Amino acid sequence: MNRDKKEPDLKASRSVSRTAPKPLTTSAITNLKPGKTLADGAIRPGAGSLKIRKRETAGGVVCEWLFEWSREGKTARQTLGRYTPTQNPDGLTLLQARTEAARLQALVRDGHDPIALRDAEREAVRKQTELDKLRKQQATEKSLTALLAAYVARLTSEGKTKSAYDAKNIFANHIDAPFPQIASLPAKEIQPEHFVQILARLVGENAKEKKGRTALKLRSYAAAAFKSAMGANYDPEASSSQTHFGVTGNPVLVIPAKSLAAKYNRVGERHLSSAELRHYLICIAAIPAPLSRLVLQLQIATCGQRFQQLLRLTHADIGTETITLYDPKGRRTQPRPHKLPLTPEVREIIDALCMINPRSEELGDKTPLFLSRESVMAPETISSVVQDISLTLFEAKKISAPFRAGDIRRTVETILSETLHVSQDDRAQLLSHGLSEVQARVYEKGEHLPAKKQAMRKWNDFIADLCIGTDTVATPSATP
Repeated sequence: MNRDKKEPDLKASRSVSRTAPKPLTTSAITNLKPGKTLADGAIRPGAGSLKIRKRETAGGVVCEWLFEWSREGKTARQTLGRYTPTQNPDGLTLLQARTEAARLQALVRDGHDPIALRDAEREAVRKQTELDKLRKQQATEKSLTALLAAYVARLTSEGKTKSAYDAKNIFANHIDAPFPQIASLPAKEIQPEHFVQILARLVGENAKEKKGRTALKLRSYAAAAFKSAMGANYDPEASSSQTHFGVTGNPVLVIPAKSLAAKYNRVGERHLSSAELRHYLICIAAIPAPLSRLVLQLQIATCGQRFQQLLRLTHADIGTETITLYDPKGRRTQPRPHKLPLTPEVREIIDALCMINPRSEELGDKTPLFLSRESVMAPETISSVVQDISLTLFEAKKISAPFRAGDIRRTVETILSETLHVSQDDRAQLLSHGLSEVQARVYEKGEHLPAKKQAMRKWNDFIADLCIGTDTVATPSATP
């Protein structure tokens, strides 16, 4: 018997076998019981090990990958993600987990702390995300759309509601909707080429329908918007929404407007004859919607005042002898009051409006007379009514050619001049135009109520005779 030969220590052998884990397999992972952990023998020890743990969660049993290594004499652990048998964005396969473990082992060998590096990377990503978000927010706040919106807000604050409404629609329909990429650019990066592209859609060779007047208005409003933004930088009273766009030039002014104006900006010439006007008045009287009917009748009774001014009437604007409209046209910071005599014809219409929209407890004297569905009627709504009347009369061969809402105002002034012989100065005061000269703007402060009343009396008598078919009513002649 050989006494030098030692009997094998079976207990020790079993201990050694347990410290040398086998390479993981999908079968082993599947058969792993909840609460248990297996090490992957395919990862060489020395700088960390790869393990998989199965545990129960509220959503069911899951397997997750762990990477463990020694740090300052203590075991550190980092979760790598959940196990997935096939490639999936929400987990790691066995091969992917081994690749990630090998990368982390290399970091440990080089003296790095994987958790500290992970936290630093997450912080860098977080800061970059916040920076990108801030830049995006600043770009949005100072975009072309924002600059145009600031201009609309300025027009509104100055009481130029018609221009504000018009500009807002034009910007929305011809910049924001068809050119969202240009609209979202920072305003300071806008170049003339961008507006060439925008206007070419309206008047270019590929435009299906030439919209020259719209192009002119768009160019005018956009140029004014950039001018406003540039001036706001030096205006201590300007709001923050109007400043700091960083624009140093006006890219719209580079685009010539002279040729566009010569081709498309033509002065209207259409006016109705007395017979055509009579048919128009009959159609107005037949309109079933009371507010639409009354605003058209009020325009006639007040000698062709602008819809946008009439529609803004409130109870506060109605006096005992006059009504007050507000004219925002021109380079005014505040609309100019425009008083008209309260003739019997006008008073009858105003009384009807007060019945429809009496003073409310909430608004009091500020209650609009043309309030419809909790908002004031839009001029475009009334223009559409006039357009429908025009189409009906033209199809019935009652008029020689279609007409627009603006042609009614021209018709009134033509008859006032050629038939009723109202002077040019009195017509200018009555219709609130031609008052931009220095004398009229600075020195002339009279309300001219006697002259206005006389002209309105002549006009309403003419309309009364026209409606009853008096033979003395004639088509406007060319001779006063």
